[in-house]
Amino acid sequence: MPSLLARLLLTVWCLCASPLWAANTVPDNAIVLNDQTPVLEVNTPIQTWIDEGSHANIDLVAGGAAHFTPAPALGHFPLNKYNTLWIKLRLVRAPNSQAAWTLNLPLPFVDMVALYQLDSNGQWTVQRAGDTLPHSEWRTKGLYPDFDLQINGDAPHDVYLQVRNFKQVGLPIRLATGQQRDGQRQVELLSLGLMLGALLSLAALSILRYLEHRKAIDGWASLFGLLVAVTIAQISGVLNAFLWSNVPELGNLASSTLPVIAVGCALLFIRNVFSLFVHYHRFDRFLSSVGWGTIASVLAFAVMDRFVADRVCGMIMLFATVVGLIAVFLSWRGGSMVARWLMLALAPQFLGLIYMVGEAIGMLPVLWEVRYWASLGIALTVPIMLYALSHITHDRKELVVRANHLPTQDALTGLLTAEVFQTHLEEAVLRAIENREPLALVVVRVVNHDKIREVFSDTTGEQCLLRAVVKIQRILRDVDPAGRVGTAQFGLLMEGVSTRKALTERMVKLIASGLIPLPGLVPEVTLQFQAACVLLHEIPVPAERVLDDLSDLLESMSPHTRRPIRFLEAVPTEASELHTQSPSD
Repeated sequence: MPSLLARLLLTVWCLCASPLWAANTVPDNAIVLNDQTPVLEVNTPIQTWIDEGSHANIDLVAGGAAHFTPAPALGHFPLNKYNTLWIKLRLVRAPNSQAAWTLNLPLPFVDMVALYQLDSNGQWTVQRAGDTLPHSEWRTKGLYPDFDLQINGDAPHDVYLQVRNFKQVGLPIRLATGQQRDGQRQVELLSLGLMLGALLSLAALSILRYLEHRKAIDGWASLFGLLVAVTIAQISGVLNAFLWSNVPELGNLASSTLPVIAVGCALLFIRNVFSLFVHYHRFDRFLSSVGWGTIASVLAFAVMDRFVADRVCGMIMLFATVVGLIAVFLSWRGGSMVARWLMLALAPQFLGLIYMVGEAIGMLPVLWEVRYWASLGIALTVPIMLYALSHITHDRKELVVRANHLPTQDALTGLLTAEVFQTHLEEAVLRAIENREPLALVVVRVVNHDKIREVFSDTTGEQCLLRAVVKIQRILRDVDPAGRVGTAQFGLLMEGVSTRKALTERMVKLIASGLIPLPGLVPEVTLQFQAACVLLHEIPVPAERVLDDLSDLLESMSPHTRRPIRFLEAVPTEASELHTQSPSD
């Protein structure tokens, strides 16, 4: 009995609620605008019709003359310069949905998009956008077509999109509330602003490097960075919106030509940075030909139909990217560490370009985000290229500095030669005498150098000298001169050292570091240092003989002495005889 009563109550409730359900029934193929889901992308089948010859207007299309058929929302539509795509969207608000809604197509390169919808008087209103229209005709100025929807009440509303483009295209249709759309615009502009600002800063850095070093490669690097910035700005719609907003023909052409020119210039820049002609002479010439050929291929837009020219340049750009990857791989195999990072930047570009080519010919589904990821990959090439260029410039500058220092530096150790060190010594002694400045002079000897050469080899002996120099430089300041004054002897000038205790502490550190076995040598090898020291502000020995005196002091020391640090003492003087005259004189 209770079960029967429950079934009766449920039946009565269903009968009472059925009018409410009927009133809120969602029509077939309708897109529900719900404030709880403020952002959505249309991915259900949509009603489409291709107008061959582009003769229909909105009255004919809405009046039933168009034969709409279902099609995938992210499918490819076979457009050309003669036909027009019409899309019918049925929109309905969810109950209690009050937010204003917008519709956008994130494709800056689409030729023309128009949105038709009925106003409160039953008249068709239109909003237009596209890169063949000046921005003064856009309802909402931005990077790509963006429209305001006028959806009032809970009844379904039909809106129509009219799309024209010179080649087939996939149309991602995004819907968002007005508040969410404002946030999207701010994030997009901020991200692009940061990216373009960084690229322009790198280009300015290259100009400063050119003004400093007067190297042509730095000037080309600046132009390359500027070109990449301009290309990304064009791909993302920034230039169409802010630079040539009133010259749509120029922006329309730039969208097709600038990426091709950027790829060609990238090949030429890679060729100059990595100097492939050293090991791959023929490939280097081939790389140059491909780079210049890619740039010249944009002339196809002047002599061919735009659709054909776009296909030709797309294939050339894909081939040029493959050649660029091969060039980077060859540089990587040749030992270039920078090429590894450049490969990481070029690989996403290559994959993105392959995807876009496959998407253009209808082999791959539409994925509009690929263009922005590819733009990010293109942007990454600029700092990596400049990083490689800075390495090359730094290496060349080091070679020039070394070449200029050859007359003054010892070829093996890099320290000052004996003659140049003597000059520094004379100047320092003069300052110590005139200004009473503290000055210490030390001659350090590697006692076991000859034994190392006998047991191991001359090569090992030279390596030990280099290790000795490294240990000596650790106890010196950058401004303290050091020179090689003998086969295994080094002179050290230390200004500001005023006491024997301070000097002895430094020498103790040096001797202790020499007792650490040298890595890689079996049996273990240590360096035995001995030091002869003098404080020239206390004992003003003439500069022309002080080195000889310290060398003599070292020679007087036993190789196994327990006092490896000794100071030059002042030479004792004897009183001269006083001669007096006798009274008889």
